[in-house]
Amino acid sequence: MTLRSSPPIRFLALACVSALAACAVLQTRPPMPISEVVTLSNSAASPEQVITRVRESRTTYALRGSDFAKLAGLGVPDPVLDELQQSLANDVDRLTRYWVLGESLGACSVCYPQLVDLSSLQAGGNGMADAGYLGAYYSFARPPGVPEWVPAYPGKPVAKMIWIDDIERMLADRLPAEQIASTIQDSRLRHVVGDGSLRVSTQFTVALKGSEFAALARSGASDPVLDALQEKYLAEFVEFARLRHQNKGKGGPQP
Repeated sequence: MTLRSSPPIRFLALACVSALAACAVLQTRPPMPISEVVTLSNSAASPEQVITRVRESRTTYALRGSDFAKLAGLGVPDPVLDELQQSLANDVDRLTRYWVLGESLGACSVCYPQLVDLSSLQAGGNGMADAGYLGAYYSFARPPGVPEWVPAYPGKPVAKMIWIDDIERMLADRLPAEQIASTIQDSRLRHVVGDGSLRVSTQFTVALKGSEFAALARSGASDPVLDALQEKYLAEFVEFARLRHQNKGKGGPQP
């Protein structure tokens, strides 16, 4: 007499095998080193080809404001810088949604925005920092996986509103970098999303593009000023995403 597994058991076994295979693929997918972005940008590849390669790698980089200026100096074109910033914002939005809903990506370190250390490029390194701890801790201050250098709160709602044109005026007035950075930290940003519309991917277009950091650097903005601006912007984006996801299904504004 031949024993046969019941359909539910066979289905469960198949589901487990599929899940294990998916996890194995996810865990073994290596992130694309930022050095490859630089190399491709300085090759015969077009910006669109570089962007396609980054998207195919499914790698997101946790870039500070000064990192965009450094990448521009290494030959990375504006469209690629903009893609890197948009990709980071997309991940921040996703991580915030998981945070609001009580979900998590767990200890899948490659699933989070990857930390970079562009100074290592000069010594022949790949520009990546140690990401072994990504997803290994939980913070109530910010969504897990969002870089620790992003402030937990964007600031007081009644704080002064500023934007890039205000920073440009401060640069033109030759104010000290410390004063400009402090002003950014004590203010709120006038814009968070680009035009208020959704992208095809159902995610919002960023108001602050990667190429704008490079442009500010060319206008004389120092690394601390650029970093303060990116920190403030991502903190604003987390707050925007948190309220958006909390309001879903509750009569609040929805995309």
